Amino acid sequence: MSRRAETIEVRVNQRVLWIGAGAYPLQNIARIQKIRLAPQRRAAVKRFLVSTTVWMSLGVFAWLALDITPTLGIDNLPPLPVGPRTRTGVVAGVLVLTIISSIRLIKVLLEQTLYALVVETAGNPHAALVASDGSQIAGLAHAILKAINDPREEFRTLVQNIHAGDRIQQFGSHNVGKVSA
Repeated sequence: MSRRAETIEVRVNQRVLWIGAGAYPLQNIARIQKIRLAPQRRAAVKRFLVSTTVWMSLGVFAWLALDITPTLGIDNLPPLPVGPRTRTGVVAGVLVLTIISSIRLIKVLLEQTLYALVVETAGNPHAALVASDGSQIAGLAHAILKAINDPREEFRTLVQNIHAGDRIQQFGSHNVGKVSA
């Protein structure tokens, strides 16, 4: 998942909540919510253990198959040349696959927990911004609620907004979603 961050302005001015270029009239906001987006560490460890077990099992079976292959004696076929290079290839393949699984695990374990400010209007909820500072998101939610309740309330702040993943906008009908080339 690719992540990039940009500093955006969040402000309430003349009864309108501005988050970057997005505008939300305060009277149309039904709910403001802070959501914790934690990495799936437990699932990543489980995937790592399962995949490592599979790679090791396949390596052991391949090693045993190399021991059995010369003695099979299949008619009209010469025995396969099984030497130290073949065994080294099996071990190298298992190591490479285990290293790839380890890198994936480490990547998930090092991901930080993110927090999203969700603005809910009459339509669908919309994750307006995502940041790594949960207290900043909670403070924004309280400031927005205060502005909803007090028509004179205005504020302005800058937030380091994190974009995680792809941004896809679809218009019209017969959409096929994301197409990778």
